[in-house]
Amino acid sequence: MNNEKVEPSSNERTWPEESRIIRKWIEDHPVLLTALAFFLPSSGLYHFVADGNIPLEIASSDAIAALPMLLTRVSFLVIMLCALFVLPALMMFEGAVREPDGRLRVLPKYLPVRRKKLLQWYVTLALPGLMIVAAVIADTAFGIRGSWLVSVAICVSMVVFTWITRRIRRGAPKAPIFSEFMGFALAACAVQMMAALVAMQLSLRYVDDSMNTGWVALLLAGAVIAVAVLQVTIVVVIQDTSQHAGFVRQGFIAALLLVAVAFTYPQTGAALTGIALRDSASGGHRCVTLQLAADAADFGMLINSKPTANGRTVGLNLLSNLGGLYLARIDGGKDKTVYRIPTDKVVGMAPCKK
Repeated sequence: MNNEKVEPSSNERTWPEESRIIRKWIEDHPVLLTALAFFLPSSGLYHFVADGNIPLEIASSDAIAALPMLLTRVSFLVIMLCALFVLPALMMFEGAVREPDGRLRVLPKYLPVRRKKLLQWYVTLALPGLMIVAAVIADTAFGIRGSWLVSVAICVSMVVFTWITRRIRRGAPKAPIFSEFMGFALAACAVQMMAALVAMQLSLRYVDDSMNTGWVALLLAGAVIAVAVLQVTIVVVIQDTSQHAGFVRQGFIAALLLVAVAFTYPQTGAALTGIALRDSASGGHRCVTLQLAADAADFGMLINSKPTANGRTVGLNLLSNLGGLYLARIDGGKDKTVYRIPTDKVVGMAPCKK
């Protein structure tokens, strides 16, 4: 009899076993990970400087010293933002079964039933955002006072979302309405609405004053539907690759790819690096006013002329504080001039008054 120990397949491993595999891979590739830890934030910093025309020396010792901070903050932002979009779709995994070949079966095998189930989840995941879009458009089009219509849409969507997910989720026995499933469904609906609001806010960048309400509604609805399609697609990818790797390794690989793309793609690299540097310089405030030292006469053009300003500057957007300098632009203006303010000339900082 052959007493040789059989290594379990990847789909049979527990999460501690998969974690040990990831740890071993990290230990076996220190040079690769070190190179990535230097290259990725450097790429984001380059896109930030080039895209915003920022006079920042990316090869300076202060910029290089900031790379670990950029890597940590941007990675956290990317993973948390992606988690926001993925978490509601995890409801699709309830009742999933493990097949003999190791694949985690989330959707039915029979094609017509599979298509019907996909359509149900598309509609369910898009519903909370679409109801908010309808409420916002109706509020704007008909001039309804107050935000009660949006509040009603939120409450109705949470009830309908919970009811629908209870009916379409996999598994024969249905849990009572008042159970832990209800709490999970309500939480998933709340997160789904936040994801929809993020998508709507991003899509509003393409709206101008000449666009009528109908086109705005279509743009917002399209953004919400795109989120639902993306979520279901992620679940399908997880299902189709589950026979090769478990959830832990899938999450690790996905995180590496997402962080790499976020840094190297010019728009996302510039935006996320800018957020990390701005938050570090201004304490998380998009607009601040500075109290400059008495000998900072070179910055008189930035001093607010209003008597109530008490000698503080106008509202500024702080871009970074590397190398002993604040790089700043005047908030809300068309002037794209970047002002270099030595940190030793700043004696106070406060957020702009709304």
